[in-house]
Amino acid sequence: MPKDSQPAPNGNREVEYEQTIAYVHHMYDTRHHIFQFAVALNTGLLAAVFQFLTTNGTKLALSALGGIVMLAVTLMAKRSWIYLNVLENYAAELEKTLGFALVRTTSQRMPKGMDSTIYLFFIYWIFVVVWLALSVCYALLLFGFKFTI
Repeated sequence: MPKDSQPAPNGNREVEYEQTIAYVHHMYDTRHHIFQFAVALNTGLLAAVFQFLTTNGTKLALSALGGIVMLAVTLMAKRSWIYLNVLENYAAELEKTLGFALVRTTSQRMPKGMDSTIYLFFIYWIFVVVWLALSVCYALLLFGFKFTI
C-alpha cells in the first residue's frame, strides 16, 4: 500500500492482516514460479539451439527470442520483488497496530546477508547476457564472419 494512503478506519484489521499475509505467501510462490519458468524456458531453448536447429538464421531467431523473453521475465521478477517488499512493510505496519510480530520476528531470525532475490536476479541477468551473446555470434555467422579458435 502506498505511503500516502491509509486503510479504511472502520475495517477489520485482523482480517486485513490475514489477507495481507496470505498475499505475501502468494507473492513468494509467484517468485518461485517465475524462477521455475525461467529455468525450464532456458533449458528448452538451449537444447533447441544446440541440438535441433541447423541453420544460423533459426539459431539467431531463437536466441533473440530467448533474450527478449528473459528480459521480460527479469523485469516481471523485479516488479514482483518490489510489490512483495511493499506488502511485507504493510504487514509489519498492521502488526504494530495489532500487537502481532510474525513479519518482524521472522526477519530478525533470518540469516543476515544478501536477499535471495538478488541471487535470482543475478541468474536472470546471466540468462539475458547468454542469449545476447548467442544472438551476436549467430548474427555474425549468418553474415559470413568466421570464428577461428
